[in-house]
Amino acid sequence: MQIVKTNASFGTRAVTALGLSIVADALDYFAAPLFSTPIIGDIFDSVVASMLYSITRSKLSTAINMVEFIPFVGDLIPVYTLSTLVWISKEIGKPRRINYRDRPDYRQTMAARDMGTVRQRLRPGTM
Repeated sequence: MQIVKTNASFGTRAVTALGLSIVADALDYFAAPLFSTPIIGDIFDSVVASMLYSITRSKLSTAINMVEFIPFVGDLIPVYTLSTLVWISKEIGKPRRINYRDRPDYRQTMAARDMGTVRQRLRPGTM
């Protein structure tokens, strides 16, 4: 299941994941009698955890989301929101990726520099 495009910007993925996690935690609190039943609650938790993983692709965030399966503990803590905030903070701290397609090729750059040096040496009156 694809919720956000794979090449979507970080901001789009972060807003989508944070919105989904806030809604899931709110449903976990307000629909507690329904989601506290073992089968229905576990199905809901596994669907939400898989949707968040498809957005974030973070193993740490998914591991934190597994706390939701612990009885009583997962129901009291807003696990999805906390895991999404951890993912966002880790992603903001990462250095940006370098797009190597936009950089000139090293060999071509060096060849152009070498040709400039050769042209300078071949000019009359420089030697």
